Amino acid sequence: MERFGLTTETRKNGKGVARKLRAAGKIPAVLYGTSVEPKSLAVDSHTFEKIAKKSQGSTMLFDLDVAGEKSTALVRDYQADPFRREITHIDFQAVGLNDKIEVEVPVQLTGNAAGVKEGGILEQLRRTLNVRCLVSKIPSHFDVDVTALNIGDNIHADELTLPEGVEFPHAANFTIAAVVPPTKEEEVKPAVVAEGEEGAEAPAEGEEKPAEGEAAEGEKKAEGAEEKKEEK
Repeated sequence: MERFGLTTETRKNGKGVARKLRAAGKIPAVLYGTSVEPKSLAVDSHTFEKIAKKSQGSTMLFDLDVAGEKSTALVRDYQADPFRREITHIDFQAVGLNDKIEVEVPVQLTGNAAGVKEGGILEQLRRTLNVRCLVSKIPSHFDVDVTALNIGDNIHADELTLPEGVEFPHAANFTIAAVVPPTKEEEVKPAVVAEGEEGAEAPAEGEEKPAEGEAAEGEKKAEGAEEKKEEK
C-alpha cells in the first residue's frame, strides 16, 4: 500500500486550543501506540485532505515527522463536521511495518451482473472487509467481480481469494453482494362501478329496490319539507 509523508507539529492542550487551530487551517490530532508516548499534534488541513482524497477511502499509512522524530502510523479514526464536511480531529496509531494488525479494507464491485440485465437488483451488503495482516501487506482495496451473478445468486466471504499474508480474523461467512428479484408492484384496487353499469353489484338478498314511483314520491316529500322550513 502507498505511504504518505506528513509533517506535523506538537500542540498544547487546553480550553479553546482546538478551535484556534481550526481557525488557522490546522486539524487537532493525537498519536498513540505501544512504541510511543502519546502526543498531541496539529496537522495542516489542506495537506491532509488532499492525501485523504487521493486515498479514496483506503487505509492511510503515514510516515509522520513529529518535531524531527519519525513515526510510521495509521489513521485509526477521525471526526468530521456533518455540515461543512471538514475533518475536525484525527487519531494516529503508531505501528511497525512487521506488526500484524486488523484493518478495514474497502470493497469495489466490478463487472455487470447478468441478473441485472434480466431485471434483478444488485445489492452490495459489505462496503469494507475486516482483515488481519502485516502493516506492510495491507491491501488498498478488494475487487469483487459480480459478472456471473444471476437473480438469486450471491457472493460470500469464503469465495474470495485473499492476497498472501492476508486473512479473515473471524469465522463468519457473510454475504458481500447479491442479485435479488425486482420488487412486485402493489395491486391496484378496481374502481367502484356506478349503478346501472356492467358489473354493478346487485341489491343484497332480502333488500328490495324502491320502485321508480316510490322514489319520485319520496323526493317530492323531501322538497315539500324543505319549503316549509324556509317559510318558517
